[in-house]
Amino acid sequence: MNELENDTSNKISTAELGVEAKPKLAFIDDEQRILRSMKLLFRKTHDVFITTDPTEYIDYIKNNHVHVAVSDQRMPERVGVDILREVKDVSPSTMRILLTGYADLNAIIGSINDGEIYRYLTKPCKSEELLAVVGRATEIALTYNPDEDAEQFDSSGNKQTLLVIDETNELIEQIRKQFSNNYKVLHAQGLEEAYDYLANEDIGVCITDINVSGENIAPIIFTLKQDAPHLVVLVQTEFQDAGLLIDLINKGQVYRCLPKPMRASLLEISVNRAFQHHAKLKASPELVKRYEVEHDPENDVRIDLSSRVRSLIGKLRKRFSL
Repeated sequence: MNELENDTSNKISTAELGVEAKPKLAFIDDEQRILRSMKLLFRKTHDVFITTDPTEYIDYIKNNHVHVAVSDQRMPERVGVDILREVKDVSPSTMRILLTGYADLNAIIGSINDGEIYRYLTKPCKSEELLAVVGRATEIALTYNPDEDAEQFDSSGNKQTLLVIDETNELIEQIRKQFSNNYKVLHAQGLEEAYDYLANEDIGVCITDINVSGENIAPIIFTLKQDAPHLVVLVQTEFQDAGLLIDLINKGQVYRCLPKPMRASLLEISVNRAFQHHAKLKASPELVKRYEVEHDPENDVRIDLSSRVRSLIGKLRKRFSL
């Protein structure tokens, strides 16, 4: 009897006995040694499924309520980002984590744009970090009911609001030309303007360049997401810094990374889907937790915050507190 069959029989027996089943955790890696280690690490807290076979992995997730799926990136048959993309398709409620031993820019971008992963972890990963990340992902999965999801639209007839953070006029002109008929478009050239809008307007989607005035504004993006959990962030970047992209996942939970310059067709699809995602976040507070980022006080230190901006941050945190 294979492991999948064993899992099914165990599931039936625990149900018959009235025993609360452990949350399900699925690992795929091409190294049996790593899989054995993962099973040992989580055997007390989770019902752990391990395999080196992508087909078996997807079949298991199709046929079981898997709370967390962890995939290695570099495997001989299929890369992890492709596997997690398929996991998203067959089981959207499963929390997805990508584990890799090297910084592959294409994999990182794919995990953002296609897999919508919860966290991107690099090998060697300390057991404490993996336990913490999988543990939090499991907590979120256990409290999330996908049946409660609902598209929510503004019935008042008002346009949804799109905020663009960029120091130049090139991007804002393109966006206004494409979207002014469908969305209310606001333009902030700096942090203070951005927070002013966020504190006083119902912003659904934010598009920002990763560099403003020659400065990396990633800490600002992280802070924006921390303070406005319903905000859906799209980042425009040239995709050169793997470490930065990983931080955009783990610290910013950005929704999409878009290339420079942006094609009109890609921009249209990305913005429309971002607003659909924002509607779901507003409709389901539990769904917001799937895209949460922890507040990092160091971000406040990294950026020069005026007293006015600090006041606006306080207003934001009060407004969006769940």
